[in-house]
Amino acid sequence: MLISCPAVQKCGDLRRSTSLRTASLFPFLVLLSLSVGITSNVDAAETVTVTDISGIKSSGQLRTWSAEQLIVASPDELTYHQADVRSITFEHDFSNLKNNEPTVWLAGGDRIHARSATVGNDLLSVSWPLLEQAVLTKIPLEEVVAMIIDWPATAAERLRLITDFETMPAGNDLVVLKNGDRLLGEVNQLDAAFLELKVAGKTLKVDRSRIRAIRLNPELMTVKRPSARRAVLSLTDGSRLTASQIELKADVLKFKSSALGIVELPIRAVAACHLFGDRLIPIADYETVKVEYTPYFSATWPLVRNANVQHGPLTLRGTEFITGLGMHSRMAVTYQLRGIEREFQATVGIDDIAKGGGSVIFAVELDGKRIWTSPELTGKSPATSIGKVDLHGGKQLTLLVDFGELGDVSDYADWCDAVLIVDPAR
Repeated sequence: MLISCPAVQKCGDLRRSTSLRTASLFPFLVLLSLSVGITSNVDAAETVTVTDISGIKSSGQLRTWSAEQLIVASPDELTYHQADVRSITFEHDFSNLKNNEPTVWLAGGDRIHARSATVGNDLLSVSWPLLEQAVLTKIPLEEVVAMIIDWPATAAERLRLITDFETMPAGNDLVVLKNGDRLLGEVNQLDAAFLELKVAGKTLKVDRSRIRAIRLNPELMTVKRPSARRAVLSLTDGSRLTASQIELKADVLKFKSSALGIVELPIRAVAACHLFGDRLIPIADYETVKVEYTPYFSATWPLVRNANVQHGPLTLRGTEFITGLGMHSRMAVTYQLRGIEREFQATVGIDDIAKGGGSVIFAVELDGKRIWTSPELTGKSPATSIGKVDLHGGKQLTLLVDFGELGDVSDYADWCDAVLIVDPAR
């Protein structure tokens, strides 16, 4: 199998330069300016479950996956226009899932479980065990957010590491050691034995075995422009990549990744594909008109896109979601609609990081009028669908999270799979 990066030839002469904006570790979607084109000739009998725009699921054998349509035998032949498909889930097991593997986080939230990470000449070189052959991949450092070389043992320690990465001051690379120490400077080189870090004009050499993780300077990350059309691949080893130019032939999936270039993977490595196109737009793609936060006491919390409010993955009762918003009580977030939106859909709940705690009330308003309200939900309540909220004629959409009976303690509120359905007649 092959991974290539056409941009690599130019990367050796470039430094991580222009500052665009801070790249978040967990906004799970890379916003590509490329369109998604998909073609397929399926030789193997792939069993899939297709979920359409309306949420209806159908299972069967995948027959055709083209740029315009998807055909599934179930047992009758079902034909879907690509714009009407929400997700495709494959019946592939997760025996390769290894959450303790070294992980490379890429700009925009993509991630791969890669080994043999080395740095030199402003390139990150890794091998990716998911490929059938051990191919060395070179990634420009401006596409890399962080490298977790040795994950902490507990979930709490992992979340603390991620939070530290998200809140670190800009201007330096951050090296986290296993003993908890933190070093700030500029990473010059990383090999199998040592890390060379430039600190105050001097070069510091650190034994690699002491390093837990490296977060690169967020000012130097490359951030892609939003695009409504893209595909997000969830892979059986826990990796996630945003893809364009997908081509499925026989048992090989070929696609383009912003950071990795052209990638070829065995189809059995793909667990799911989520499609975002002309009719399905994540609310996280929209810019906010207003964010109002009312603290219970004095603490302040941000609005977080495609992650929970502590910058971890959006997770409700053990299920991780691709897109959505992380909020905290009491918060109201308003978006300007474009006049093309037909309905709003989402699944809400208190994130699993609350460990059963928290108590909030979710609500949706259209032009200042309350049109949906949840019962009080706690961290033990099941994930709750808001159904299909009609947006016809609306100009402003407001999402609210209000206090429950327990004040604001552990009110880590998630709007998961929060998407706008656009009228096909737009």
